[in-house]
Amino acid sequence: MSAVGIGNLHFIDGMMNEYMYLDILKQNLKQSAEKMGILPHYKLYLDNDPKNNAHICRLWALYHCPQVIRTPAQSPDLNPIENIWTI
Repeated sequence: MSAVGIGNLHFIDGMMNEYMYLDILKQNLKQSAEKMGILPHYKLYLDNDPKNNAHICRLWALYHCPQVIRTPAQSPDLNPIENIWTI
């Protein structure tokens, strides 16, 4: 999500692991940034979820994201997705 709207929604079935998370990033991140018109300068916000911290996910983000911002896990002040879960 960004100030201009939301990107692609991806529905999952069951528990997500780092491989599923990585596939979601590969399939949707750049496409969503392009859709919102923020492609060259988007930032990927990650909390301390083990999926986000998995080596394969961090490595992929290093090479495919212009900037990665890490926030504390379950911190609604710094992690806007936590506010969405309540809605």
